[in-house]
Amino acid sequence: MLTINKYSSTFLSEFYLDSSGNIRRTTDGYQGRFKKGDLANFFEGEGGYMYIQIPRVRTVVKRSHLALLLSGINIPDGKEVDHIDGNKKNDHPSNLRVVDRALNSKNRKKRSDNSSGVTGIRWCISKEKFVIRRTVNGVRKSTSRVTMAEALVALEEFTNQDTEYTDRHGK
Repeated sequence: MLTINKYSSTFLSEFYLDSSGNIRRTTDGYQGRFKKGDLANFFEGEGGYMYIQIPRVRTVVKRSHLALLLSGINIPDGKEVDHIDGNKKNDHPSNLRVVDRALNSKNRKKRSDNSSGVTGIRWCISKEKFVIRRTVNGVRKSTSRVTMAEALVALEEFTNQDTEYTDRHGK
């Protein structure tokens, strides 16, 4: 179970979204640490996502999850929050959507160890060819080509077979 679901009533009583989509406090804090209406203070944590610590329930919550909850959108168990523009710090509710893990991974950025410069294509030393891999409608497809131009055409064919990939995949 997601922490956000477990403590949703607590979060809804402590925070609200203002008209600009900022997360603000509903009450004064312990010993004046913050005032009613103050912006909630977030910190950058694992993977570049923004988090807030909630001492009352002894947990840490992602800002994106809290923004969706405050805008009236629940995150069912087994689902994830996807940043539509790919910017982990843009947690405005209009930039967030609830998706499953498969769709979220189809929209991920290029890996840091990518050697070809294109997500889904790698150079295979033993075959001396470019290997193209893409998951299409739940089935892993793989092929190889001699030149990068041929590999790009093959990758485009795979990508066109599955409409869930977005333009930002691999960028």
